[in-house]
Amino acid sequence: MFGTNIELPHHRMLSYNTALLRYNSIKPIRGRYDQNSRPLARRGNDNLTIRQDPTTNDVIVRLYHTDIIRYEYQPNGDNDLSPIHLDPYPSVTTNRIMWSILGPHVNTHWQDRSYHAPNCITEVGGRYYNTPEFVTIQPAESGWTLVGGAQPIEVPYLNRKEGRQALKDANYYTFKLWLETRIRLNLCPLGTRLSSSPFSWTPSEAVKYLRQGETGWAEIAGRMSTRVPLEAELRSLREAVYKYETCYDTKTVDYSESYNDFQNAMNQMKRVG
Repeated sequence: MFGTNIELPHHRMLSYNTALLRYNSIKPIRGRYDQNSRPLARRGNDNLTIRQDPTTNDVIVRLYHTDIIRYEYQPNGDNDLSPIHLDPYPSVTTNRIMWSILGPHVNTHWQDRSYHAPNCITEVGGRYYNTPEFVTIQPAESGWTLVGGAQPIEVPYLNRKEGRQALKDANYYTFKLWLETRIRLNLCPLGTRLSSSPFSWTPSEAVKYLRQGETGWAEIAGRMSTRVPLEAELRSLREAVYKYETCYDTKTVDYSESYNDFQNAMNQMKRVG
């Protein structure tokens, strides 16, 4: 699903009825065996298609070989307000297609991630939900809502009391005073590492050197970079101590109220995970 040979649809389809109307407006391609599946954007491009299920009458949008949107037909209901089902496939292309069809009511953030954190976040009505397996949206005149597929996120947060005690037990505060004093006296230059990022400490290594006294402290200082602010280097060291002493608790979050809240939660999971 990561190909680029996709032309986006030019029509919003915000209900079953509008999706069915769009489907019926597209002529089948002459000579094709499957006259039910029709190109949703550029004719002749079968990468993005729309079809009607002959058994359920649902209208389905397919990207390559995956059904990504299904408009549910309700024989005894109001099909302007019938549920819409999404398949959270993590790709930039899928996000673009979702926005072109369902935006601005639905905004998907389905991406591959290299760390332990949710990678299928769906925004509906200004709320950001973790939707790893499926999404069911309920259109409504008063505002769209997510009615299925959301799973809570366990977000770690620092137990500050335990964190302060862990830093004290590891001699961090004494090391910090030693380092700042020697820097002021020009007796303890930082290392010659040229990286623009703080040194990435393993928890066990950070605590080991902190507990060794001045010999270990000199080793820590030697791994710091002159290109990185001292506070950033110290923060990296502190977070390694927190991990070593398991100073993190977790809170259950059903959704985030803003994109910044969502990003902060993901960044915290990245640091701790």
